[in-house]
Amino acid sequence: MSRVEPGSLVLVTGVNGHVASTVAMRMLQKGYRVRGTVRKFSKAHYVQREFAGFGSSFEVLEVTDISLPGAFDSAIEGVDAVVHVSSPTTLDAKTPEEQYVPAVNGTLSILRSAVEARTVKRFLYMSTIGTAIMCDRDVSKEAVTGNDWNVVSEIAAQNADDPARPFHIYVGSKIAAERAAFKFAAEHKVGASVRVKRRSHLVLKDALAVTSILGTFVFGPVHKAITSPPRLDVSLGQLHATFAKPPRREGMNPIPSSECFGWNAIALNDTDVPWLAPWVHAYDLGDLFVASLTSDKTAGKRLIACAGKASWAQMGDIVRSAYPDRPYPPVSKDAPYVNYPGAEEIQFDTDLEVELLGGKWRTLEDAVLSCARDLIEKEGRGWDKGD
Repeated sequence: MSRVEPGSLVLVTGVNGHVASTVAMRMLQKGYRVRGTVRKFSKAHYVQREFAGFGSSFEVLEVTDISLPGAFDSAIEGVDAVVHVSSPTTLDAKTPEEQYVPAVNGTLSILRSAVEARTVKRFLYMSTIGTAIMCDRDVSKEAVTGNDWNVVSEIAAQNADDPARPFHIYVGSKIAAERAAFKFAAEHKVGASVRVKRRSHLVLKDALAVTSILGTFVFGPVHKAITSPPRLDVSLGQLHATFAKPPRREGMNPIPSSECFGWNAIALNDTDVPWLAPWVHAYDLGDLFVASLTSDKTAGKRLIACAGKASWAQMGDIVRSAYPDRPYPPVSKDAPYVNYPGAEEIQFDTDLEVELLGGKWRTLEDAVLSCARDLIEKEGRGWDKGD
């Protein structure tokens, strides 16, 4: 399988987002050149300033509608690898089509451009841990792996009466896009190498190496513009709500708030054992993408980006240790939370991921404090106005 070495050009979609900007930063720091895409140039001012120190190694192109055929044809010229992050991530869709269509069509659009370009060797897709939980494995006995698939959300997304429908629509769209990517790669060959056999030339084509990375709650340094308090259905908004000024929630349960999934508290079993939020340091997530460019072990794999599990109250305590004067909501078991079958027991097999990261994950304290620092700085100046 062809490796993509430092110095190569990597396309990162949605580079003005939290995850994509972090991936771009880690790629640049590791010696890669990065071409980022945004839907509007006006959304790229902040990241252009953020990455100005990398000079010509970083550039931005506008792709207004990622789902259109050929949308990425120009952006992908000369590219050696693609990191596809741009996809709907909010939890407010009313119907599956709102997120399924752009997620799947956008993924297939860029894959078709990659095949036509004939230079792309690896395609890395940003997915979510939601595509692996609620699988058909007995999580009380076995750890969940990258081979496991959620067997609930695609069905639940069709049920208009399910209070968790927005979450299932989001997860279902990621499942559909992931499967479409792996199916496309299996059916298409890309790249070409030529060898001489006697007097004839034989063209050998390789399969496009696809890797998906299943993200969890992502905390760490923020390299994107935030123009107002971040939404509560994204990682940054959930962490900010633990120390926001003025406060954004009345209490913090020692298990995750249901606000992060956009529906009222759901108790699917009678357990009193809390479910803790799976999390990852943003730079570890970025480094899994970097490692997947050269590793022979990641092609065709689904990697789980989960360093551990923690409660929002625990994260609030970490921030309080550095910023004691912030208005912290009280810890209360009456605060809303979300649960699902097996949540209190679930563990993830991340042996390969730890190996790719050199033997260990970054700490929760580092993830939370570096993220809180940047959010507090942005909040203090009235957010990133004009960016």
